[in-house]
Amino acid sequence: MYGTVRVLRNIIYAATAKGGNLNKLCAALGINPSDLHDGDRKIEGVKPVMDLWTEVMASTGDHAFGLHMGLENKPCVLGLLGYLMQSCRTVGEAFTEIITYQQTISGWISYNYAVGKECELTFSINPMWLQVSPETARQALETAISGALSYIYIFTGQKVYPLRAALAYKTPVSKAEYERIFHCPVHFEGEQNKLIFSKEVADMLLISYDESLYMSFAEILKNKSAGTGARGSFADQVKKVIIQDFYGKTPSLEIIAAHMNLSERSLQRRLQQENESYRSLGASIKQELAFNLLKNTDATVHAISEVLGYTEASAFHRAFKNWTQTSPVQKKRTLG
Repeated sequence: MYGTVRVLRNIIYAATAKGGNLNKLCAALGINPSDLHDGDRKIEGVKPVMDLWTEVMASTGDHAFGLHMGLENKPCVLGLLGYLMQSCRTVGEAFTEIITYQQTISGWISYNYAVGKECELTFSINPMWLQVSPETARQALETAISGALSYIYIFTGQKVYPLRAALAYKTPVSKAEYERIFHCPVHFEGEQNKLIFSKEVADMLLISYDESLYMSFAEILKNKSAGTGARGSFADQVKKVIIQDFYGKTPSLEIIAAHMNLSERSLQRRLQQENESYRSLGASIKQELAFNLLKNTDATVHAISEVLGYTEASAFHRAFKNWTQTSPVQKKRTLG
């Protein structure tokens, strides 16, 4: 299991804004502050994430930090998955996508979505984490739960609250705080963690449906996937899997190897035989997607840098200069 820096740095920045020490927060995660720009970097194992949440609570003094932080979350923290969700037609379709592609971001939190007489959004956390450190697991879980409310607001432009909420644990935070945030009755020590909405919420239209950058991006990926021959090199085959099955979001070596029914060592060896590495392959995909976005969309350089996982547009500029010896704006002129 792993978490991406893209998601974890959001926790670090939020904690820093509430008095946390940037260096201590990064050290707890086992990285340096300079590593925060690498959104696609994988942090393997649960211990670093547990240590980060422990430092977050100690440095902010907020034992409902995850619950509060989720309300500020934006879909872009999910990278390409966030843009994919924003391109959907309805709220229900958006949450169906997060269920499908959550593993491209992290394996710790999982979602389920069902519509019957009501609309239910269920959240689970890896049992190993819950058993080892229930308090830090609660923080991560509550970030996802309250984050769902933030996403719905961004997607629809409307404040939408559940009819009721159920949580499968006790909490040291007052029940009133949960009811203030969820605007509904909250029940504890149930069997599942879920938000229950009226059935109509599933069919609410997304305001970005016709405008999302990811609509164009998804079409680019579709065309690239169709154009990648099955008889190409092994590196081309890996690229096709990433583009077709992971929407261009480079998964961890462990996940891509399992997905292709190979051992990690076998996958690395076959890439090395073609003078490639998995890291260089990921960078190549990122470069190709940048070129496609510049050529085929009117997206700003800042928007493209966000899609590709860069913390700041300046970091994207530096990477682009290394690839092409020119700037994104200058390259767009030649691609036009």
